[in-house]
Amino acid sequence: MIRRLNLSKAKSKSTYIKEVERYHRHSKDDEFFCEVLCDADDADVVWESLSSLTLQDYALQSRSMRRSSPFMMLDQISSNSLLNDTIIKGASDATLLRIAEHFPGLLGHRGDHGRFPVHIACAYGASPDFIYKCVSMYPLTAAAQDDDGRTPFHFLCKSYANSCDTSMSWDRNAIERRMTRILWILYRKAPSAIVIEDNRGVDVVEYALEADMSMTFIRLLQDMVARVHENNAKKKANRKLMQARSQLEQKDTFCMA
Repeated sequence: MIRRLNLSKAKSKSTYIKEVERYHRHSKDDEFFCEVLCDADDADVVWESLSSLTLQDYALQSRSMRRSSPFMMLDQISSNSLLNDTIIKGASDATLLRIAEHFPGLLGHRGDHGRFPVHIACAYGASPDFIYKCVSMYPLTAAAQDDDGRTPFHFLCKSYANSCDTSMSWDRNAIERRMTRILWILYRKAPSAIVIEDNRGVDVVEYALEADMSMTFIRLLQDMVARVHENNAKKKANRKLMQARSQLEQKDTFCMA
């Protein structure tokens, strides 16, 4: 669950304890704990994300009311889907980076359909800086497959450009430069994941072709895929060589005995 919450300084200690106990009775996450912070902006970060969601009654409350009732938010929405839903609803890059800074644990939560925030970020046009933050904090998510077998590479090639076309007034070249930067971020963290096929047997190059990406971007993908296959072939050849040497050594030892 969310690791840190800001409670109003005006709240009495007894009221705070009651709210903590009430939340523990409803929480299924045994690791949940609450820490009172001095920085009054942390509660606003949570509510910034909620302003992109559907809890309009809470999002429209005054700042003082929102700070006095942070547990009302947790009773209404799962932290596993909080950040994913925030990205989908079009939160700004600044908001996403603030959430990542204040609540880094959310970057490692697997949400609906087995997707981490980095999956959603690659599908909905998030900034390279936010995606870098995701895979830096949780490197394994760069290669993680969702319930459909798709990695962040698949979502980047399939949906990123179309998402930017509909939400930003950028030309195609600017979008592809942004995608190229993200591609390298993912590749440096999980190079072998670029050759993974999803459950339908579709790879990243096929998704890029379907999305009508430029030949420059597709050639880059193909070069990365070829490099991984080449390295895998070298590793396989080395393993066979080591096995052959091991068998010869065993024979020599048997003959000497």
